Amino acid sequence: MKHLVNWKTLITTLFILGSFVASGQITQVGFMKTKVSTEDYLAIEKEWRTIHQRRLDQGLIYGWYLVKKHFPGKDDSYDYLTITIFPSFEAMQTPPRATVYAGYGDDFFEKTEASRNLIRTEIYDTPIITEIIELPQFVHATFVKIDQGKDEEYLALEQEVWKPANELMIKNGIQSTYSVYRQLYPGGYSNDYNYVTISGFADLRKVSQEPPEGWEEVLINIGKDPAKILSKTAALRQQVKLELWELIESVLPR
Repeated sequence: MKHLVNWKTLITTLFILGSFVASGQITQVGFMKTKVSTEDYLAIEKEWRTIHQRRLDQGLIYGWYLVKKHFPGKDDSYDYLTITIFPSFEAMQTPPRATVYAGYGDDFFEKTEASRNLIRTEIYDTPIITEIIELPQFVHATFVKIDQGKDEEYLALEQEVWKPANELMIKNGIQSTYSVYRQLYPGGYSNDYNYVTISGFADLRKVSQEPPEGWEEVLINIGKDPAKILSKTAALRQQVKLELWELIESVLPR
């Protein structure tokens, strides 16, 4: 099934979405395991897209995405993710008006339950984000673990080094965005990971494209010592896993 994206609309609205980060934006991620065929599951999510559009029109959310996790195995706990962006915690906890669900009865919700299991829900804020030039079609999601007491140092490193390094990648046309998501709930340092970095790409070809001159040269170009930075990064964070996601559906301001 081919999914078409109105890029002009998305590029315009993403400039708007970027400004929400400083005002308390909250991201809710649902990890889904499908129980029916891909076609049947996506048909149901397409109906949910209509519901989420109504939520956006009511001002309860800033956006919604359905993304596919590539290369899942049969024993993986999830194969799709739903990502909902809220203006605040208060908005996340505010029930939508009944008109949001107009036309959808119990049979629809039963069909939804039969189509997938919601494995877990995680809540994030976004302390670091680059200017978004275009909505990425593909994403490298890197799940990382930061030790207790190292959050401030890690975020400073991301802000002062890796954000400008990735901005150079964006300027060179390799990436389309970069951001750091901090896990709020479930919280605690016993979790497998507590941050997720997102590197967005316009197409699959660019996903595997390394910086032409290597990351060392990128760091030199922004005035940093590569050996020190790479060593400090390795000492501060543990990369738990890397996943490839693909955007399937989205709801954004019109």
